[in-house]
Amino acid sequence: MYLACLSTSSSNDKLSFDVGLQEHSQGEACWWTVHPASKQRSEGEKVRVGDDLILVSVATERYLHTTKENDLSIVNASFHVTHWSVQPYGTGISRMKYVGYVFGGDVLRFFHGGDECLTIPSTWNLDPGQNIVVYEGGSVMSQARSLWRLELARTKWAGGFINWSHPMRIRHLTTGRYLGVNENNELILMSRDQATTSQTAFVLRLEKDDQKVVLEDKDLEIIGAPIIKYGDSTVIMQHYESGLWVSYKSYETKKKGVGKVEEKQAILHEEGKMDDGLDFSRSQEEESRTARVIRKCSSLFTKFISGLETLQENRRHSIFLQTVNLGEMVMCLEDLINYFAQPEDDMEHEEKQNRLRALRNRQDLFQEEGVLNLILEAIDKINVISSQGFLASFLASDESGQSWDMISGYLYQLLAAIIKGNHTNCAQFANSNRLNWLFSRLGSQASSEGSGMLDVLHCVLIDSPEALNMMRDEHIKVIISLLEKHGRDPK
Repeated sequence: MYLACLSTSSSNDKLSFDVGLQEHSQGEACWWTVHPASKQRSEGEKVRVGDDLILVSVATERYLHTTKENDLSIVNASFHVTHWSVQPYGTGISRMKYVGYVFGGDVLRFFHGGDECLTIPSTWNLDPGQNIVVYEGGSVMSQARSLWRLELARTKWAGGFINWSHPMRIRHLTTGRYLGVNENNELILMSRDQATTSQTAFVLRLEKDDQKVVLEDKDLEIIGAPIIKYGDSTVIMQHYESGLWVSYKSYETKKKGVGKVEEKQAILHEEGKMDDGLDFSRSQEEESRTARVIRKCSSLFTKFISGLETLQENRRHSIFLQTVNLGEMVMCLEDLINYFAQPEDDMEHEEKQNRLRALRNRQDLFQEEGVLNLILEAIDKINVISSQGFLASFLASDESGQSWDMISGYLYQLLAAIIKGNHTNCAQFANSNRLNWLFSRLGSQASSEGSGMLDVLHCVLIDSPEALNMMRDEHIKVIISLLEKHGRDPK
């Protein structure tokens, strides 16, 4: 996406324009000219690392400016000047020349033994004993919860090569948390606020030895060399501060419907095991992008559901509006509906198939990470609260009431978009409880939900023969009742 000067102005400075991101580079909105901020540089000279510069919008002839309004930092295009500093990240030529090598900022999986990878349990949460990291095989090796991003900890070249003994931090993509070590030397995931460099810095070693490698600043402040390669280099991970090795412990546990299974929990150990070596597997660009979307959505939906639970308990919508931003929720749902939009009919066949394949992957990742269940939970809570009737004054207010209605309708549209054309996701409704829920909502759907509920039912019955075979007489009566009320619908 491109940094662009927008045509809107939401700042207190009415002569300024908003700055945001846009997908295309058409027109002058995303063109900026670079000017030196220091008299030591003149226009036409090369821009060097550490230089201060001024960015001017070609479209509006205003400066890229940052300021604070109502305790919020904002960026806009203004007649006020802001100096920006140039910091290195990486070089395009190094990535083109050394394809297959591991760089800072890469999203990848840690493979262990070829048939399992480093991940978090599907039941992971922040409770004691549940905030753990494990080695797991099977379907998780293609799921979003096994994705990690490497972030070099002590270098200007954040996108440089990952080298032996260079401190780095490992960020879990769908939770946004860092792999770190607590006071008991246990491996856990830490929030960004808690994650100090000493707790979360790890290094890669070629072999285990007791000698701690201490690199000088001049060795760390460089782009590095192409050494560690995907699928070719086996690495051993060591916690930088304590010198302990990342290893594992095995234990037996019982799983419902499976019986006894062996699980491996990642731990820190003084010596470790002979098979502690890990291989890197690069993620697909599409799945790493979807994992970041999942992180944002999960956080927003969880906060929204928590707000609904509080509203249900104390019935005070003023507190609900303080904790939940309905406008942000509406925009998130609109973006998600577009994100899961079906490709247009007039597209070329090959491009359409590629879009459908990418869409299917997005749908699968959202279902596997539990976002589908969060949507269903939010719909249930909204329906319960709406049926209790204490929101009359809240819904009467123009802005909040409109946002509430839009959220109710968008949730059904999003649910339909996530399951459309996806047999696995539609099959989630092939049980009596889910199907009964679907028809009960269809029979009592509010006007704000529009055809969203009908879209969901249409997707389920078209793409899941199992659900179609489970339909009962009362379900068919609901459809007949709808026909009598509203007339024939193409679906």
